[in-house]
Order: sequence, then structure tokens, then C-alpha cells
Amino acid sequence: MSRVRRRGRSTALRYAAGDVYMSFFPDMARNSLVARGEHVRAVGWLHPAHPYATGSVAPQFLARLKEFIRQPSLSGDDFCFPGIGGVHTCEFCGQAHGGRNLGLPCDDVLFVFPDMVVHYIEVHEYKPPDEFIAALLRSPLPDTEEFQVLSEPFWHLHRAQQC
Repeated sequence: MSRVRRRGRSTALRYAAGDVYMSFFPDMARNSLVARGEHVRAVGWLHPAHPYATGSVAPQFLARLKEFIRQPSLSGDDFCFPGIGGVHTCEFCGQAHGGRNLGLPCDDVLFVFPDMVVHYIEVHEYKPPDEFIAALLRSPLPDTEEFQVLSEPFWHLHRAQQC
């Protein structure tokens, strides 16, 4: 495995078997695999080569997070994220798979996180930043009109960045 430095604070890892690239982004970084900017806060982009916060989370937070991820409207399309093909396998244990990148709008911030975050919390004791936990607990669900209104400015912003 060889390290390849990419733009921003991400570290892309190149694996000799198949040229698979995955990225690490520190919690609260201003860029992620699918979005970047002063409004972005990365959450849960973990990799075994980097330390991460651990601890317990409240059961109501975990239940709410699962409910958010189950919502079909909470996808990259709501925020005009670029398509990322393929499935990601947990690099800690190899026992879980994900492939969606999600957004959570909160005021002028967009928390961006992979759907693997639930697995990281439940199995690897990851503790997301308190700001993310508070935002998720007070946010409307993605299938509501209120959530769509909160998401719309970010969709326009990311669409403009891609052009």
C-alpha cells in the first residue's frame, strides 16, 4: 500500500490489489469525498491508520441516526453530491458495507457523512462530534418539507461548484 496525497486534508490510500481508493477526513474538516467549502463539516470518514474519538452515544441519537439513514430522500441528490461508484467495506473489520454519502443541514453548516457511520458507532465505538449529535437530534426528518427547505441552498451551492 502506498500513500498518495490529495487536495485538502484528505489522505487517499492506494491498495496494490485492485487500485481501490478510500479517503480519510478528520471530523469537522471543511472537505469530504463529496463536498467541500467553508460550510462543510465532515463526520465519520474513518480509517484504521488514523485515531478517532471514541465513547458512548445516547440511544435516542443512534435511533434517530438510523431513521435518517433509512430515509430514501436523504441521498447525495438532495445536496447535488457527485456520484461515487461502488461499495465501501469497513477497513477495520471487513464485516460491513456501505455506499451512500449523506448530508445534514444545520443553519449555515452542512454535515457530510457516510452511511457507514452507524456501523462505526455500534461496532468500533466511534463517537461523532457533539455538534453533529445536537444537529441531528433537532433536525426534521429528510422526508419532510422543512428538511427540503433547509437542504435547498446547499443543493444550489454544490451544483454551482460542479459546473
